[in-house]
Formats: sequence, structure tokens, C-alpha cells
Amino acid sequence: MTARETELTFLRLVPGTSGVHRLWAGTKLLVAAELALMVSIAPTWPVLGVAAGVVATGLLWARIPLGAFPRLPRWFYIALLIGAALSMWSGTHPLVEVGGIQLSIGGLSDWARFTTLAVVLVASGALIGWTTPLGDVAPALAALGRPLRWFRLPVDEWVVAVALAIRCLPMLIDEIRTLGAARRLRAHPDRHASARAGARDIMLEVHDLMATAIVTSIRRARDLAEAMVARGGIGGSVSATRARLRVSDALVLLAATAVCAVTLVLVYV
Repeated sequence: MTARETELTFLRLVPGTSGVHRLWAGTKLLVAAELALMVSIAPTWPVLGVAAGVVATGLLWARIPLGAFPRLPRWFYIALLIGAALSMWSGTHPLVEVGGIQLSIGGLSDWARFTTLAVVLVASGALIGWTTPLGDVAPALAALGRPLRWFRLPVDEWVVAVALAIRCLPMLIDEIRTLGAARRLRAHPDRHASARAGARDIMLEVHDLMATAIVTSIRRARDLAEAMVARGGIGGSVSATRARLRVSDALVLLAATAVCAVTLVLVYV
């Protein structure tokens, strides 16, 4: 059995009719922002556990299948293990001595805590991408940013930039996947060649991939610019459709706000 190909699926909508899918996009953005603010104020294990529980509840409620989760390359996990090993060389207490070498349990705990923080934040963003059409994110941001217009802030420009970034990310992932497939089809360097020749072949391969990526990105940017100009450019703003807040949206917002507030109060009291 061959190993599964590494693939990123963060911005691919998982079709469904669950309660999370039916929530307004702004509601999910607000809940994710509340969780990010909570774990940023107090990145402790109890707070991370509460945030992870909320995200896990959302994943179960949305019935996200295991196949939607990204399949990361092996080098990613190797890099995580190297980071954990390096964190044990710090001087953060408590310290333990193993074979005459002092290892930092505190440094390892900090590494695990901030790694968990990153996983929780990425998972909350992935949940939004799996349950929300990309076209609904920009109007939701425009509706949420409407009060900022009172302070003369360029909300429309910010929303347009976010909308373009969200639209371009799937295309960028597709281009990276295409380049990876083209790289696998190319002849690999001779394993019996000298180290200098092998290093030269690797540098040439990296150079070719970077040049191809730049040319492809420029072509994509040109096509996108031409399409935008044909539709009138970016002079207008993203249409902020009226937020359709239902009872479920209000209940989810109240529950998330209450959980975050009670958690922070319990931590600091």
C-alpha cells in the first residue's frame, strides 16, 4: 500500500447541513476571534484545554470527516521533534540531570504549550474554512467592520485585500501541488554521485522550481488583474449583505462569550 500524498485542505468546503454550516460566517469569525483573544491573554494549560474543547465540539457538531484533515509531510513532524529536543537545552526550570546533562523540563513544557496553542488556532481557522463558502467571508468581514467606518478607517480596502488573499490561496495551493507533481516526474539525481555533484543538482532543482513558481505566480496575477479590470477594478467595496442573525447565532455567540469570560475570570481570580 502506497503512502498517501501530502495535501492541504484548509480552504475546501466540506458539504454538510449541520448547525455549524448553517451559522452566519460572521458568527464563526467572532467565535474564533474570542478564542484567539482568550488563549493570547492567558496561554495556560487550562485555558488551552477549554479552547481545544470548544474547537473539538465544533468539529464534532459539523461532522467533519477525518479525510478533511491535512496530510502533512514527514519533515514537518521531524522539525517538531527537533524543536522539542532543542527546547530541552534551555535553562528554564525545572531542570533534571540525565547522564550528567541538564535537561529543561520547563522548556519542554513551554514548547508543548505553544505548539498546542498553534494547533488550536489553526484548527479553529480550518473549521471556518470547512464549513463556510469562501464567498461569504468577505461580506461578513464588511458587516463586522461597519462600526470602524465611523473612525474613518479604510475598512473597504482591508476587506478587499482579505477577499483577494482568500481567493488566491486555493490557486496557490494548486500551483504548489502541480509543481510537486512535476518535480516527482523529473529524473532524480544519481545517488552514487559525489557530494559536490549532488549538492549542485539540488541547488539547480531548487532554482528551477523557484523560477517556475515565480513565472506561474506572475501569470496568475496577470489573469486575476485582467479579470478584475474587466469587472470595474477595485474601486468599489465588497457588498456587505445584511447579517442574517438567527437564534442559533445568538446562542452560539452568548455561549462562546460566556465560556471565554468565565475561563479568564477563573484563571485570574
